[in-house]
Amino acid sequence: MEAMQLWLLGTALGVSLLYYFTIILRRHTGGGRPLPPGPTPLPLIGNLHNLRGVLHHKLTSLARVHGPVMMLMLGLTTSVVFSSRDAAAEAYTKHDRRLSARAIPDTNRAHSFSERSVIWLPSSDPRWKSLRGIQATHLFSPRGLAAVRAIRESKVGDIVSYFRSRAGEQVLFGQAIYSGVLNLVSGSFFSVNMAGVGSEEAHGLRELVEDLLSAATKPNVSDLYPFLRPLDLQGLRRWSGKRADKAFNILDGIIERRLAKYTSANTERRLHGDFLDALLGLVVPKIN
Repeated sequence: MEAMQLWLLGTALGVSLLYYFTIILRRHTGGGRPLPPGPTPLPLIGNLHNLRGVLHHKLTSLARVHGPVMMLMLGLTTSVVFSSRDAAAEAYTKHDRRLSARAIPDTNRAHSFSERSVIWLPSSDPRWKSLRGIQATHLFSPRGLAAVRAIRESKVGDIVSYFRSRAGEQVLFGQAIYSGVLNLVSGSFFSVNMAGVGSEEAHGLRELVEDLLSAATKPNVSDLYPFLRPLDLQGLRRWSGKRADKAFNILDGIIERRLAKYTSANTERRLHGDFLDALLGLVVPKIN
């Protein structure tokens, strides 16, 4: 085990030094395309030492020195920071296609999820185009949004009723809004409340979603040093995969019960008018 750790440390140090000197050489010789300015990275850690403390305060301070567009090395990962509205607007106006593909956190690679998600697929991928077409035509079209309008109004009404019932009392505003938005989204998609009054299944799904979001935002050595991804040293990808399995099992149960309703009589009366109905309508013709 110690030999493996020493090998990993030596490999990481060697690759970092090579990358470090490559960046320094390009900055001083002008080789290749010009790079944005930024603080000089250190071997192995890059500019991580420049980001200690409150992140947005540190980025603001660095922008005052290096300008509204600057390059930072996070380990071996290159990041470009736009710190002004004009710089961001220009970047997303002139280079929208290049910036449309997101950097994928390693936790979202569990079960190859990033290869099937419209969020993480590049816009040039045929699967992205297919999924985007389904969204535009069946979910977020004027007709699709109108179909779930009553659900949205009901969930917003629940939020208003909650605050009205606690007039004159102290309330956790952020938590109330968070729960309300969760219910709005989950209600629009599959007519289930994920927060507040609801089934244990819905509460379990909410906890799983929160766990997955928490894992995706944790610092992960696999994101800073991509060549270490196969090892999953922190185990975050494996952990996320297990939580995702549980979430998918809950969603499978919701879908199976909905399909069971469609096989019974009076199907039209059993439609919920949510996004799940619209998606199932693509594979079960009798729904529509």
